Amino acid sequence: MTNAAHRPDIPVVDQIPASAVLVGWLSSVLTSVIHTGRRGVLYASVGTVVGVAVALTLPSQYTSGASFIAQGASASLLPSALQGLAASVGIGTAKDYSPQFYADLLTSQPVLEATIKHRYTIPGRDTVGSLTYGEIERFTGTNERVVMDAALRHLGRRVSARADVRTNIVSLSVTARTPELSRDIAQSLLDALDSINISFRREQSHELREFFESRVVDAQRELDSAETALRQFLERNRVIQGSPLLTLEQMRLTRTAELKRTVYTTVVQHYEEAKMQEARNVPVLTVLMRPTVPARKSGPPRRLIVVAGLLLGILAAMGQDRLAQLRGFLSQIRAR
Repeated sequence: MTNAAHRPDIPVVDQIPASAVLVGWLSSVLTSVIHTGRRGVLYASVGTVVGVAVALTLPSQYTSGASFIAQGASASLLPSALQGLAASVGIGTAKDYSPQFYADLLTSQPVLEATIKHRYTIPGRDTVGSLTYGEIERFTGTNERVVMDAALRHLGRRVSARADVRTNIVSLSVTARTPELSRDIAQSLLDALDSINISFRREQSHELREFFESRVVDAQRELDSAETALRQFLERNRVIQGSPLLTLEQMRLTRTAELKRTVYTTVVQHYEEAKMQEARNVPVLTVLMRPTVPARKSGPPRRLIVVAGLLLGILAAMGQDRLAQLRGFLSQIRAR
């Protein structure tokens, strides 16, 4: 059994700080760059020149943003009885229109197509009149479908929409080559979204109006039948005080006629409301922040591109130097 007093102590390794590791790594990189000599300076210069050329070639980008809150569906403004009837024919309520629905609709093909076909004025460009998005980005060709598909993919990469389910706020951002164009595209997207949304709601209101129109005819026929049955009963039985059976029959027919009259009145009221809802053309988007002209560029990151070109040149020089060392080592092995 080994005595604990003679047991060798286990050395404790001190934890190396991250700053020391970083300094050591930078020192090794700097040493490798120095070993490359003129080649490293040449490659670094070439990489810097290429980075500057790429940075200057890429067009400037400007990002404009907007945010809005969408109101609920029109069916939520109707009485509870109407909501039940609307649900029975498959027409949704306000729960169908979530913030994510509007965020997805902003980047959908119908909205993007309407924005692409919209005409924009570019300040400082010597052109007559306005241009479409495809003409601005120079998407031309004889095949309109191919041109539109290219413009859709190009604009789709520059438009983003995000929905906050906690606040029901939808945020929109658009990137374009000029500040005014980014603002105009964002406004065009909001206008197209509002127009499509109104058309969609009016189409649903049209279906609802047609449903109640047919229900008015049915309710009128059922009310006429109930009133006719009550009238015929009273014509056949002018005196019913002495007959409990006739009294109960009169009460039953009267109750049926009153019920049919109530249903008819309710259906007619809902029919008139559906007609008014179909004729509405009120925007349902409450804009919290309208698109504005951005004051600063959002891209491209020209400084980062230049630095990346410098680093790529240095890495190329280091790689070639290491490759030369490897070739020398292989030559020594073969010589042995």
